[in-house]
Amino acid sequence: MKSSVYAGSFDPWTYGHQFVLDSALEVFDCVHVVSAINPAKQSLLKPEVRARVIAHSIDPFSDWWALDPPFHIGDRVIVTSQEGLVADYAKENAIEHLIRGLRSTSDFEAEFNLYFSNQAINPKIQTWAIMCPPRLLHCSSTYVKTVVGKPHVKSVGSKFVAQALMLNWVRVLGQIFDLIEVCSTHRFDIDNSNLNESDLSECLQLLFSSLVHRIVRISRSVMVKTSKLLDAFLKQNGFRLREEIKDKKHYPKNEVNQLWGILSYCIEQDAIFPSDVDSGVAYILSLAKNLGKTSVKLFNEEEVIFAYESLRK
Repeated sequence: MKSSVYAGSFDPWTYGHQFVLDSALEVFDCVHVVSAINPAKQSLLKPEVRARVIAHSIDPFSDWWALDPPFHIGDRVIVTSQEGLVADYAKENAIEHLIRGLRSTSDFEAEFNLYFSNQAINPKIQTWAIMCPPRLLHCSSTYVKTVVGKPHVKSVGSKFVAQALMLNWVRVLGQIFDLIEVCSTHRFDIDNSNLNESDLSECLQLLFSSLVHRIVRISRSVMVKTSKLLDAFLKQNGFRLREEIKDKKHYPKNEVNQLWGILSYCIEQDAIFPSDVDSGVAYILSLAKNLGKTSVKLFNEEEVIFAYESLRK
């Protein structure tokens, strides 16, 4: 098995990092994604937290916060954190290939120097550089840190869990948003008059930022209850949904309604509603009314209310 190491600060993991990983998996049988410490950068998130964010970004159907690294995602990806030299990690794991992503000539100069540094430590190590596509040239961790939480930004470039942690908000709500997005991947396939994937992502991003600014504090008791509901959801549905969405291209409408119900329950406890809104479900729809490029609703209100009432039983 030919393995490689893709290491970086990943603070946070972005869609650009995901592209590099996906490209590396086309060449290597296994990729070790290592959240490392860069002394030249001041990180917002600790290495182990970043490793969990990476694992979740790749596979949101498992609760990586309940596990300890290294995280094995299927048979081909291992995610962990490392405080020492990446070259030493590669040597300890009998790996001779490093993966690096390039976005600009300045990146090349830095990687060129790093290549010779790694060669001095371990002459067997070779570096594979993957060029970033034009659509992701802007998508750096610096960009994400600059725009995260801004109410008018339609694409931040990282998963909602990463955004929630960077904003010191509620991680479990980020998990719910990420699950809604990935479970809705094939929503457009069922009805081409419905929200397409791009429209939905845009709507979810704007809704997430709106909630962050309107509900600054979620009480601990609500967080605990919401975490239990999400944990039960993942244990019951996680493995099956992963396979159905990836392999069968299925849109799990009932499960998506359950996720909206869990989100509605959470925000309902600590939100201050306008006078004409009487539930978390109605509140979400009122915020989402003018989001995105389409007038299609994010969900059917009656179906989500039914899912919400089922959760309370």
